[in-house]
Amino acid sequence: MKKALAMAMSTCLLATSLVGCGSNESKQPEASSTPAPSTEAAASPEASAEAADPSAVSGTLRFNWWGGDDRHTATLEAVKAFEAKYPNIKVESEYGGWDGHAEKITTQMTGGTAADVLQVNYDWLSKFSPDGTGFLDLESMGSYLDLSTFSEDVLTFGRRKGILNAIPVSTTGRSMYFNKTTFDKVGAELPKTWDDLLALGEKFSAQGLYPYDLDTGSGFPGWYNSIVYMQQKTGRLFINEDGTLGFTQEDIKEGLDFYKSLEDAKVIRTQEQRSNEAGTTPLYQTPSWLDGKVAGVLEWSSSIGKFESALEEKGQELVLGNLLTLDGAQSTGWFMKPSLLFAINKDTKSPEAAAVLLNYILNDPEAAVILGTTRGIPASSAAKEALQAAGELEGLAYEGTKQIEDCQPIIMSPYLENSIMKEIYKEAVEAVSYGTATTEEAAATMYEELVDTLESIAQ
Repeated sequence: MKKALAMAMSTCLLATSLVGCGSNESKQPEASSTPAPSTEAAASPEASAEAADPSAVSGTLRFNWWGGDDRHTATLEAVKAFEAKYPNIKVESEYGGWDGHAEKITTQMTGGTAADVLQVNYDWLSKFSPDGTGFLDLESMGSYLDLSTFSEDVLTFGRRKGILNAIPVSTTGRSMYFNKTTFDKVGAELPKTWDDLLALGEKFSAQGLYPYDLDTGSGFPGWYNSIVYMQQKTGRLFINEDGTLGFTQEDIKEGLDFYKSLEDAKVIRTQEQRSNEAGTTPLYQTPSWLDGKVAGVLEWSSSIGKFESALEEKGQELVLGNLLTLDGAQSTGWFMKPSLLFAINKDTKSPEAAAVLLNYILNDPEAAVILGTTRGIPASSAAKEALQAAGELEGLAYEGTKQIEDCQPIIMSPYLENSIMKEIYKEAVEAVSYGTATTEEAAATMYEELVDTLESIAQ
């Protein structure tokens, strides 16, 4: 068994259980070149069924999510408002940061102790519900959960084997965001092409600064950046629609070469430099980000708020950059996916109450205004209209989401974020950065492991 596969399986086996919840708040830590989803609402019979009276529903629910402080604060406020509106339903909140969260949820799902309502990641559907029965069929809750506010294209992201396992909160993609304060200080313009980005290294390094960072603690952003570049260059998908690897071994080598060129040009720091400064601390919490030493990041539009808030507190301004490209690009290269999804535990003892909570979080205008864009721009037409009326459809989360939607994005395969796959990316990027392998050697290992892993998970 390959090293990455063994490590990831070991992590799952050794993951420890979540701490039990407190009274009401327990703080715990398919690819194609299809255009952006249409806005035509879904019209399934279940979704349009006559609604039952949600005020008559009672129960106690556990509600689990991850995120940053902005998301926690807003979600807790929304839960409080929900309990005021539906006093017969009590909600116990379980929340924390991303670090270690997936391993804890794996333990809970395996042990049958997961929360009633869960915020889930895109790749979790294939992991926890390979046959489509791992979560509650949400179309069975049509009397309490209004699905007509979502387009069928958006709901497709949450289907597994045709069964609606989860509902996307929003769609998202990674864009480039830059510290305008630092760029102004250096006297540099925001890059428009990959060559522009490479050329910035010399100008920034002369002042001990870096124009960009890939937040490569997980290894994924560093490789994501190279995937976009190589998809543009070759026109090939990294992962094909059928779940097979689309890149050749030579494509992977070129992608790793491109990553290394960013380090060599002093556009980004090396893995060792990042590790020596802050270990695995998220970039937005590090001195280099807060002091403007690192002036750019590749981040999901649904998660950019924490980077923006951190700089605002220091009197600095974060702005949306361009989607970089190259001459003769064969495709846009950039991805779109559901940012987050919500699912209901198939074993919940209170499915109706869980559906009422989910409907409130996704569709209620009151909740929409409270939650804002902490999970991205809502996919629900009702929530989006509420934010529009409140004048809140603005800011970096909105700008980044619209930028991706408008660029004819590639729909990201759910397998791209699989935990085993991400471990493979991480090992390859680290090997190249630390010099323990050439890009040719790392590519050979990476190619073999990706093929084997995709064969095992894309069943």
